[in-house]
Amino acid sequence: MKTKILIDTDLGDDADDAAALIMSLHSPELEILGITTVLHNTRKRAAMVLDLLRRYGRNDIPVHCGYGRPLIERLPYEESPVQYAILPDDRGVPEGDENDAVGFIIRTAAEYQDVTIVEMGPMTNLGMAFYRAPDIMKSVRVVAMGGDFAGGGTEWNMQCDPEAARLVMDGAGRLEMFGLDVTKHLLVTPEFLEQLCPPDNECMAYWRSGAKIYCETTGWKLMLHDALPIAYLIDPSVARLRRGDYTIELSGALTRGSIVSKTDIYEIEPESERDFFYAYAEGLNKEQFYELVKERLY
Repeated sequence: MKTKILIDTDLGDDADDAAALIMSLHSPELEILGITTVLHNTRKRAAMVLDLLRRYGRNDIPVHCGYGRPLIERLPYEESPVQYAILPDDRGVPEGDENDAVGFIIRTAAEYQDVTIVEMGPMTNLGMAFYRAPDIMKSVRVVAMGGDFAGGGTEWNMQCDPEAARLVMDGAGRLEMFGLDVTKHLLVTPEFLEQLCPPDNECMAYWRSGAKIYCETTGWKLMLHDALPIAYLIDPSVARLRRGDYTIELSGALTRGSIVSKTDIYEIEPESERDFFYAYAEGLNKEQFYELVKERLY
């Protein structure tokens, strides 16, 4: 049976969101019920999602704009995704507001109790859904990229909206997370990039142009963070997970947004009754992951 998924994404900056979306489009094991956008100018992010879907002939997938600002901190909304320049000039920006995404998430969770929500950005949309409909949302499975379960540092998705992440992490009935301490091992080397982007593949040339903009704009390396949750849904052998119980720190000059264990720290292998699972670096099968990316990305 296909796994029904709803993707919440900040596609348009790092190229890993687009890679994850393309992999899901190429995977018969997955059925995409819809896509919502989060962080800063979510209408422009939605325009990029729609353009990517059009290139792969999937105009049937609904796309909804979500929250651009965190629940508490008032960050600038109009900031454009760094890759927005790769959109064709005639590409329109979809109408809608932040409530469209949250309403869509809640309706989908109510209709499909077996849906898996794949979180690939800050958890603002998802957190609002948990706040408005906790009983409905508690029954869905959430698979998310975010946090740092090994080093105790702050990771971007959690840092952007810790309050929303707290709502999800404390309220989810089943949560599986892939932290930066694992995904940072998934580097795209120049050699692997050449394998992924053959010169005769127009769609992958489009993806590569976005990756180039990201790397040149930020100076950061290209890593496939958000592709790991999708790869795991396709083939769980790419990563092993441990059971735990974590929440997120909401204060502190250096610790706001960091992941904190709620289990007994005096125990060597603390037990937890929650369906909270997190990936760990030693359980990552990098070879299997890279093979799956090559198979499903183009």
